[in-house]
Amino acid sequence: MHNNLKRTLMVAPLGGVLIGSFAFGQLVRSRSNPLVTHGIRFTSSEPTGSASLLGHKPEQDDSSPGETFKDVLRYIKSDYVDKIDNDQKLGFGAVKTMLASLEDPKTRFLDPAQKKKLLEELDGSYTGIGAHVTVVKAKKGVIEQRRLSVIAPIPGGPAEKAGIQPGDIITEIDGHWIIAYDPRLDLDQVKATSSDDKEFRAAVKVAVKKLTDGTSLPKALDQLNANKTTDLVLTIEREGVAAPIKATVHPSAGKLSPVEYADTNGVGYLRITQFNAEALNAFRDAIKKSEKKPLIVDLRNNAGGPSYTAVRAGVYGTAMMLIRDLVPSGSVATMVHTGGKTESVDVKGIDKKRELVVLVNRGTSNIAEMVALALKERGGAKLVGSRTFGDPIFQKFVDLNGGAAMTFSAAKMLGSMGTDYSLKGITPDVDIASTGPSATDKVVQRAVAILGKA
Repeated sequence: MHNNLKRTLMVAPLGGVLIGSFAFGQLVRSRSNPLVTHGIRFTSSEPTGSASLLGHKPEQDDSSPGETFKDVLRYIKSDYVDKIDNDQKLGFGAVKTMLASLEDPKTRFLDPAQKKKLLEELDGSYTGIGAHVTVVKAKKGVIEQRRLSVIAPIPGGPAEKAGIQPGDIITEIDGHWIIAYDPRLDLDQVKATSSDDKEFRAAVKVAVKKLTDGTSLPKALDQLNANKTTDLVLTIEREGVAAPIKATVHPSAGKLSPVEYADTNGVGYLRITQFNAEALNAFRDAIKKSEKKPLIVDLRNNAGGPSYTAVRAGVYGTAMMLIRDLVPSGSVATMVHTGGKTESVDVKGIDKKRELVVLVNRGTSNIAEMVALALKERGGAKLVGSRTFGDPIFQKFVDLNGGAAMTFSAAKMLGSMGTDYSLKGITPDVDIASTGPSATDKVVQRAVAILGKA
């Protein structure tokens, strides 16, 4: 698959290059013209739309957003200079903008092509760099940015082969900056610290170039997920590494095998990299094969993802089946809904606890984090590895008219004891890093030792 997740085809909150050079010209002139502030010019001219032509202005009322939309649609269809014969385009555009106004990277509109793409990813297929990517908010200095973060590379995919790691921030594609914030905010900083007009104009030139040469978040996500034949050169920021990293990735298409099982030295090793219908059948077969032996459940680089309400064995349903097969009956999580209303998530599980070790890392995200915490809190599992991603948002994926769909943040997942892992992630009981998940790496070896089978 996102994210994110969790991969996530997110709607950017910025207007991209549409706010380009004209706005900056206005901003420069605002230094000497008090009637121009941040690119907005105040004038005394009357509006020229239908209302003023008819000699009156619309009155303010408490109409619903639906009524406002109908009014706008009526004016566009009757008075717009060009003939409009595609109502669906207008509707899709309105919904997309409405969801973008929430400034929530997990809440977005999907046109029919994007919906098809996400369904394929939830089924284990991928194109492009082969990584779960999401948009995260991050504050650098005083400016809040929205940045592309890698949740986890797909095993065996192009991103993993190029050395891309969970937590990497992709800042450029082929030398083009991914627009993470409005560069006009940089000008505010220059104005606050300097009265030198030459310095300000130089800063304007840099900001304009950032926008005109930059790539919007939606376009960047499309590039990362396109099945093209030419390499992509990604510029990456990595925690603990001072200088930016260049990674050359050859996009391709592939199919993820969501479950791996091995049985050695009296210990079962079950790796689950994606929760879907194929994973459900595979891990249930593996659990039967393990015959109640001590079990290692490897959730490293499992990015979770949106739960598709039209599919019973979707991400959430499959994850709950795994929990049910491995822990005793009782509460395994808490859902926090609108208005802070809480709901206990209960399962009818197994008769007694089983010896479990769960492996996690920075690529363990979202529903996979909920599973890891449930196996720890309800099943008594030890968590081994490194801190998880920190994404507790339960994301729904629902169908809309016209073949479209939407994802939205529907709840917040907490542990059964109220444990909140937002942003900070889940800290394992045994902290040990690894270069990449495998059935024989040092993290697995440590887990075997904990189970007393080394």
